[in-house]
Amino acid sequence: MTVTPYAASTIAQQACRFIEKSPISSFADDTPLAQAIAEQYPTALKSCLENHDWSFARRLVILPLATLPEGIPADPELPFSYKLPADFVSLRHVQDGAKWRRDENFLRADVTPNLTVRYTRRIEKEDALPATFQTAIAAALAVLLAPEYVGTRTKRETLKNDATDFLAGAVASDKLSASGTQWSGQEGGGEDWAGRALV
Repeated sequence: MTVTPYAASTIAQQACRFIEKSPISSFADDTPLAQAIAEQYPTALKSCLENHDWSFARRLVILPLATLPEGIPADPELPFSYKLPADFVSLRHVQDGAKWRRDENFLRADVTPNLTVRYTRRIEKEDALPATFQTAIAAALAVLLAPEYVGTRTKRETLKNDATDFLAGAVASDKLSASGTQWSGQEGGGEDWAGRALV
């Protein structure tokens, strides 16, 4: 998957503006700010993805049975194991009727041979993200950078409040993403699918 260089990233550039610093100049920029952005960007992205069952990052998959690594014992109550996808961020739903538990990067369950799950996936390509979500990531990144690059406590608190508002705005923009039907197929009383997601 193509990853946007941080210097060409509108998210990174916006984060610099939020903390009132000049944007980084190139992908090879080795300034402390550029290094901090490269270090903190994945955390900002993941924290925003974890926050909501985003329609643009939602994926439904049928997991095949997997073998546990050597040295990890089976659970007699949940004898079947399924490995979570490589791009997994957050689990949103496991098929109805299944008894299950997450252990590390595996799901243990009492159903076989397959397990249907819905999850939030990691998206590295910036242009695949909605504009409101990009702004939310930029604000989250600015908050992570603030302890080192923002001198006043008042400004740091303002950034935190702005980040909360931008994330809420992105959630509101993504709210209507499915019909008002529960995952089980029962009538959902008008609530959207994302609003009923299991976090």
